Parts: sequence; structure tokens; C-alpha cells
Amino acid sequence: MFEKLFKKKRNIAYVVLFSVIIIGCLWAFISASVITKTFKNKIIDQTYKNKEANIESLLVTETDQGKKLWELYADTGMYTDADNIVLLENLIGNFYEDDKVKASFKADKGTYNSTKKQIILYDNVVLVYIDGTNIMTDRLIYSGKNEDIEAIGNIRIEKPNEAIIMGNKAVLKGDFSDFHIIGRTKTQFYM
Repeated sequence: MFEKLFKKKRNIAYVVLFSVIIIGCLWAFISASVITKTFKNKIIDQTYKNKEANIESLLVTETDQGKKLWELYADTGMYTDADNIVLLENLIGNFYEDDKVKASFKADKGTYNSTKKQIILYDNVVLVYIDGTNIMTDRLIYSGKNEDIEAIGNIRIEKPNEAIIMGNKAVLKGDFSDFHIIGRTKTQFYM
């Protein structure tokens, strides 16, 4: 009789123990799901919203009605769509007018803003016009063919066999037809 009672109590104890384990596991899974739900949503949002790409040998061009306005080639580029900016290194490129190169440039670093269609060149920037006029500066900002181009910092403009002009800021016409220096300048004329 004690044996039957003992077996019955043991079976009840097993059922209670098994039930506690099952309830504990269910509680752990539900709690984990609730706790990690916000993390999963953030990860999903970042995955689909903030795309990034590291690219080697990158070529970027802009055209208008089938005509190339400019092109640039960079050794490396990093793009993130969070701000729609491509970070570029070791770049060279050309500005075009009527399918002909109007000016060429090179820089150690630069950015291209795909929303604004703006190129910013910096670190050892050199811009060379088709007539040989060359501009060296710390920073060059190109915002489109109808916008003025800004050159900022340690500007040196050389018009071959005419003059060398130095200053701290210059504005270049978007069609590369003219430029002017803002602020103090130093000019050396060829004789």
C-alpha cells in the first residue's frame, strides 16, 4: 500500500516537475522574444535603410540629354546611402563641353554627393584648363555646370606665359570661361 502511494506521489512529483520545466521554458522564450524584438527591428531598419559599399576602381559620370558633363575615376570609394555621399581617394577626372574635354582635375581625396550632384575635391587638388591654365588649391567645390566653382585655400593659378596669381579664395565660372580671386592676392607677371 505504501508502495502504491509512494509511486503515485512520485508520479505526481514528476508531472509537477515536468510542468514547471515546460512553463519555465515557455516563459524564457516569450521573454526573449519580447526583449529582443526592438533589437531585431533596429537591425532590420539599419540593414535596409543604411546600405554601404566599398568599391575599388570606381568610375562616376554625369550626363545631360545624352552628353557627358563630367566623369571621375577613383582608386577607391565608399558609399553609404544614409547621407548619399561617396567618399573617394586618388581621383582624376574631366569636365566636358560639347563632348570635348574643357578641363581635367586630380586630387588625393574627394566626395560626391549624389543628391546635390556636387563634387568636392581636397588634398593636393590640381585643375588644368584646355588652354594650359592650371589651378592648385586645397579644396575645390563643383556644384553643377551652371553654378560657380569655388577654390578655397592656398590657391595658385598659373596662366602660361602670362602670370601666376596666388590667394586664399577664388571663384571660377561653371563653364570654365573666367575666374576671379577674392581677398588679398599676390601676382607675378612673366616678362
